[in-house]
Amino acid sequence: MNEFASLSPLLILVGASLIILLLEAFGQWSKRWLHSLIALASLGGCAIFAATFWGKGAGYFQGTYTLDNIAILMTVLFSLAGFLVILVSLSYMIQHGFNRGEYFSLLLFAVSGLIIMTTSEDLIVIFLGLETLSVASYVLAGLKKEDEKSSEAAIKYFLLGSLASSFLVLGLAFIFIHSQSFSLKEISFVIDKSENSPLFLIGFSLVLIGFGFKVALVPFHMWTPDVYQGAPTPITAFFSVGPKAAGFLVLFRLLRPFLEPIFSRQNLQIILWLLSALTMIVGNLVALRQKNVKRLLAYSSIAHAGYLTIALMTQDGQGLIFYLLAYLFMNIGAFSILIALSPNGQEFHELDDFNGLATRAPWLAASMSVFLVSLAGFPPTAGFLAKFYVFSTAVRQGYTGLVIIAVLTSLISVFYYLRIIVHMYMSKQISKITIKADDPILLVVIFFCLYGVLQLGLFPGRVLTLIQKAVLSLPPL
Repeated sequence: MNEFASLSPLLILVGASLIILLLEAFGQWSKRWLHSLIALASLGGCAIFAATFWGKGAGYFQGTYTLDNIAILMTVLFSLAGFLVILVSLSYMIQHGFNRGEYFSLLLFAVSGLIIMTTSEDLIVIFLGLETLSVASYVLAGLKKEDEKSSEAAIKYFLLGSLASSFLVLGLAFIFIHSQSFSLKEISFVIDKSENSPLFLIGFSLVLIGFGFKVALVPFHMWTPDVYQGAPTPITAFFSVGPKAAGFLVLFRLLRPFLEPIFSRQNLQIILWLLSALTMIVGNLVALRQKNVKRLLAYSSIAHAGYLTIALMTQDGQGLIFYLLAYLFMNIGAFSILIALSPNGQEFHELDDFNGLATRAPWLAASMSVFLVSLAGFPPTAGFLAKFYVFSTAVRQGYTGLVIIAVLTSLISVFYYLRIIVHMYMSKQISKITIKADDPILLVVIFFCLYGVLQLGLFPGRVLTLIQKAVLSLPPL
């Protein structure tokens, strides 16, 4: 159904970001509450308007923009991520002297890029969404102008991101030469002729490299630790959830027709098998050596990208989306605890800074423990069910060896997650740093993420039903 109204979620965000920029440039509201109110209202409106199109299959631009059920779920997920990130940023940006106008506007543009990527089936439009996200992300990563690590993170992100984009553009050119189209539907019609086309195979490989950078697959992960550590903590939380979710959904749509034909299934699955195994092994092993918790969570994010790649191989859309939703609550919750350890513009994220946290702030220590246990995959948390669904589907399809690697690397991750808990509860030395344990908005976000982790772990039925309906509504190839 071709409806202009289906553009409303995207137009709300773009319009709100432009309004915030105008207020910042010509208004007298730069230090007031209006910017945050507009940003939060636009994200809420985006999610609500997107939900009204559930089951209608609306779109625009002759199918280039498609608001199907999966796109609606992802739009709601991105809006929720942006909403939570803004809430945890309110006190953080004041302490670090951020300009509210540029901060909120860039964040809304980044969310808009995520939505463009996941609501399109045209590779050029997907690339435009990716660049919208990337340009905003480069600036967001370097907002802490007084911090050399933040500037370094922004430069590294820009340089490596530009290199990944060049791979992606070159790959799109090769694909177009063979298929004469950028539409995923039209490209799927010529797959049978692509087996012996070196141009098509090279193009597809280059596109996979480009998106592998965005989702931090090994060996395209080198930017992740430095960017995560140097960027402002709320932005790091956003980077760990938003671009990863959009990248994996684009790969899901892209790989869906290519995993169907028997001729291309074996070669492609070997590549994905190797990428998944390397990502899980490298991410978890290197995380063992980290003493900075922010950097540790960066390598943890790399490892989880390996688990999500298993869902791509098996085309398990239900497990993929559920994993991404659970990951949103786990990661934003964990980074919210790190924000509580960032008083007066300083960040204390070394392992020793967590010493005795259970004595000083038992509520924060207990919440952090739940998030870490969920990331490790212990029941009855969302992380356990997410891994269970992905791994069980892989076993049924014959990927037992890869699942064994996934389980063993998950056991490795238990060590570095529990090491943080040991510092919080069992350390004899107690850190004397100040803790923002009385910030009501921050505590509300932490409680909401805690509720999401436990709710999805104990009572996932309704959410799984929605996800299953969305996946089943995809048109047959």
